[in-house]
Amino acid sequence: MDTKTSEPNLQLDYDVVVVGAGFAGIYALWKAKKMGYKVKGFERASDVGGTWFWNSYPGARCDVESYNYAYFFDDSIVRDWEWSDACASQEEIQRYLRFVADRCAILGDISFSTKIESVQYVEASGLWRLSDSNSKSLTCRYPILAIGALSEPKKPDIEGVEDFMGDTYFTSNWPRDNLVDFRGKRVGVIGTGSSGVQAIPEIAKAASELYVFQRTANYVTPTRSGPMETELVLSIKKDPKAVRRAARESFGGHTPLAMGEERYLELDEEGRERALQKAWDGKYVPLAFRDAYLPEANDAISDFIRKKMLEQVDDPWTAKHLIPWDHPYGGKRPCMSNVYLQTYNFPHVHLIPLSESPIEQIDERGIKVSNQYIPLDVIVFATGFDAISGPLFAIDIRGLNGQSINEAWKDGPANYLGTMVNGFPNLFLPSSAMSPSVLSNMATLAEQQIDFILDSIDWLEKNGRPGMQPTKEAQNFWQQETLRYAKKRPGALTTKSWYSGANIPGKPRIFMVYCGGFKRYNETCYQELEDGFPSYELLTKALNR
Repeated sequence: MDTKTSEPNLQLDYDVVVVGAGFAGIYALWKAKKMGYKVKGFERASDVGGTWFWNSYPGARCDVESYNYAYFFDDSIVRDWEWSDACASQEEIQRYLRFVADRCAILGDISFSTKIESVQYVEASGLWRLSDSNSKSLTCRYPILAIGALSEPKKPDIEGVEDFMGDTYFTSNWPRDNLVDFRGKRVGVIGTGSSGVQAIPEIAKAASELYVFQRTANYVTPTRSGPMETELVLSIKKDPKAVRRAARESFGGHTPLAMGEERYLELDEEGRERALQKAWDGKYVPLAFRDAYLPEANDAISDFIRKKMLEQVDDPWTAKHLIPWDHPYGGKRPCMSNVYLQTYNFPHVHLIPLSESPIEQIDERGIKVSNQYIPLDVIVFATGFDAISGPLFAIDIRGLNGQSINEAWKDGPANYLGTMVNGFPNLFLPSSAMSPSVLSNMATLAEQQIDFILDSIDWLEKNGRPGMQPTKEAQNFWQQETLRYAKKRPGALTTKSWYSGANIPGKPRIFMVYCGGFKRYNETCYQELEDGFPSYELLTKALNR
């Protein structure tokens, strides 16, 4: 269909349509509704939760402190909800999101078990048409695609994967009944990223034999789980707005974590070791020094973590192969667990490093690697996601002149402030590429981005502007800003990581996360709003109302 000329009299159904009911989607629906806009939500799952709905594998939990990984837009929600653990489980986080959605009275505005398959701009009317998996469509002025950065699973690209006759599971889409029984079974787990690190110890408790197919070794540091400190809880509930403000003014979107009091460059070897051990005991070794961001400090942190990891594994060969020798800490998504490494001390748990013994084929009965055949009853794929841009590519999104987002991003993502793309007016993409995204506290980011998006929409409405899109110049600038800060992050541009799409064959290699810090990002967004959006093209053609 010619979106430029057809349907000039297309009727408006909703002001704002929100796709996704995770952290960002829930908040977007509540706030847009509160601001007086006619809203509608869609969610392909049967309940709220987003990532925390689908990733219900054994051991799934957040590695950000519960009091940080939460909403702060409503003081009563902060005061009425009690976290049972300092780092909440998947189950508890989903219960929390359901509690918030119910409290905000938005559940009735969401069509569950409904996937949005196409989002197309009808230029003649200045509206967006969204079509769903039930062959229904509607229109709106402002679509907000709150579909998350980690919602499109990476499909295994292994010969024979469809031939396996045993049970197969994906950590990214675990059975909702959670009745998977590994007792007495030979289990293979492919992948040792965050999901694998969390699931493997739980699977090992039941499996008769467990084979871990490790694609890349990862850093593993202690998790900060355990009871919440009473004084901390009381201080948060006393002044939630102060906590929210502190998080937005921090580098990572957290309330300030306890950083080392001393600087790496000012300490001798003994002092550095002492600071590192103190941080390890405090369960957050990356902040051992006030200047931990320096490459020299990061090297020391990386070496220290490697040493600590080696100490936890009995077999020297296994220990050596579990250590990430090829990249610095932070080059890939770090993992946290108190039991993962010790799991390899059990005689029925076997490490298969694919760097030495790559998978050649999966057949009906198991997995063939280069030096042996391993019969299996179950295969668990902890193979991750087509991250950040992948969820958008899974939807047929078309802007001006029918151009698809896939075409616009054929050489890699290009946008401004991680929320809008030139050629796609009034389309908002929270948690997209080139925002702080997965290198920040996603809960804080969800609130911040939705605030900025809806404040932008409100500005358009109050100023009689039918729409906006960033200029190409602004996009180019922001792409360079993202690259500039990525160069300062150890390993960001040299490590093969899903941060840059390296886990997906054929995907353009470009670092997709803004590393300039949450505070700087937030200030840049709101400077645009304060200045009347100088980096945007403000549309003048009247929309059909």
